[in-house]
Amino acid sequence: MKTITRYIIAFAFILSFTYCSDDFLERTPSDQVSSATFFEQTKDLEYALNAVYDLIGFNSWNVSYGSGTDMLRVEIMTDNAVDHHSWNAGYQLANGTASAYDGYVEYRWSERYRGIMRANRLIEGADGVDDIDPDYKARLIAEATFLRAYFYWDLVYLFGDVPFLTESVDPGEMDPVDGDQGDLKPSPKSQRVDKNAILDQLLIDLDQAIADLPDSYNEDNRGRITKGAALTLKGRILLMQEKWEEAAAAAKDVIDSDVYSLFPEYANLFDYKGVDCNEVIFDIQVMKDVDEGEFWLANYGPNSAGGWSCSCPLQSMVNAYETIDGKTINDPTSIYDPENPYENRDPRLHHSILYPGREWQGGVYNTIPGASYPGEEIVPGDDLTDGTGGQWNKTATGYNWLKYISQDDIETSNYWDSSIQYMLMRYAEVLLMYAEAKIEANDIDQSVYDAINEVRQRPDVNMPPVSSGKSQSELREIVRRERRVELAFEGIRLFDIRRWEIAENVMPGEAEGLTYIDSESGEEVTLSGGERIFDPEKHYLWPIPQAEIDLSQISQNKGW
Repeated sequence: MKTITRYIIAFAFILSFTYCSDDFLERTPSDQVSSATFFEQTKDLEYALNAVYDLIGFNSWNVSYGSGTDMLRVEIMTDNAVDHHSWNAGYQLANGTASAYDGYVEYRWSERYRGIMRANRLIEGADGVDDIDPDYKARLIAEATFLRAYFYWDLVYLFGDVPFLTESVDPGEMDPVDGDQGDLKPSPKSQRVDKNAILDQLLIDLDQAIADLPDSYNEDNRGRITKGAALTLKGRILLMQEKWEEAAAAAKDVIDSDVYSLFPEYANLFDYKGVDCNEVIFDIQVMKDVDEGEFWLANYGPNSAGGWSCSCPLQSMVNAYETIDGKTINDPTSIYDPENPYENRDPRLHHSILYPGREWQGGVYNTIPGASYPGEEIVPGDDLTDGTGGQWNKTATGYNWLKYISQDDIETSNYWDSSIQYMLMRYAEVLLMYAEAKIEANDIDQSVYDAINEVRQRPDVNMPPVSSGKSQSELREIVRRERRVELAFEGIRLFDIRRWEIAENVMPGEAEGLTYIDSESGEEVTLSGGERIFDPEKHYLWPIPQAEIDLSQISQNKGW
């Protein structure tokens, strides 16, 4: 939807905060809606569906805004970034010391199941609404079906086998044990189901939804689920299952729809200019100036802009960007200069990450103690030893993210209400999904090169095209690196390193930031986000929350 606001609706078991469009929905005429009479008219289904949309995103700050904030938090659980704030959600998951009592684990689990229960109630209750256009009713059900599938996809890739509930749970199904009303037996429905069986069913559900979803909406309904979003989720699931031909076909359907295209400016794609552009397939919609936006600047911005640096890019992330001649920095024939490591690099580095010497706030960004930039003024606040600002809000690695950090928000001190919308799916991912699936199927043709090069040659990126004649292994390395740099700080890397099973190689050890020469001792200093542990027998999945085990008596994941 183009404009969205939230209303509180009481609805047995499932409704709390809801998304509404000013011109798509009206405020409910009653503050209390009985579960027995709720699904009687069209607007009941519309309210219920908006309540499902409300749980796409979330945050662990216990506030009713910033719903995209924790979606980016998973970046610190990869080799792209680190958070040095031990009190933040996800910190222990990132360094390998979490337990089944981890608050973020329990929070994400519960939020996903809240969304699933809301979707189930809508799908079940839709039969009670007769005075509605059948096609419109089918579309609303399809939107809810997609959202339920999205929530399950998130659960499965994080937790593995999970309870698979496709209908609402009646508390009466939780029977007392030995007459003690305080001790309930778990419902059989709460037991874990094989993840592959879940994914197979999600594909069936998505195919049904695709048939009833439109290619696009009018301006007043931007943000609602489209056929392209359902096909993209289908492609992600098929990638997880290594069903390469089918994954390529799903991505090709999105490409052939001619609905989406790359935004010409990567530099502005994650700023206000990119909001609702044709590259967006699925995002979290927010409103401006209504205290319901995102707090990207406060959470992830650099100290010099009043940010907390809760996610800091690692050196390995910076190293992943090629030089402008299309070669890696480790290629001895590249133009990479270790004395000027940020020059002549893929422009996406410049648009995504703040690095020492980059132009910033009328001067330059710098984190290196004692560094100087002739003719340039260093913006105070980021140098780790300059004595300005809180030390705990400065980067741990010498770098800060630039994506989603808007100059407009900085100039207006808009720390808590950014209306830059977090993109959950965008067209560049689909192009790279198509290329990857074709490569893994060893069905390599010109369309593979075309898809990769379309991403690389976005007008303001214009990286050299990948030339034909590459082997499967060479193309696999290229497309994986392309996914990493194109989709950096977008919450995708965790999904990738798990399904590729490379987390055990890229996660353990010191989370290294930049290395510089100390001006006084002349010795090398490497900034660090701390030591990280990754046990491949354990850490490819998160633990099932202990609270869920205590309630449902389901089994725990291996090693936890």
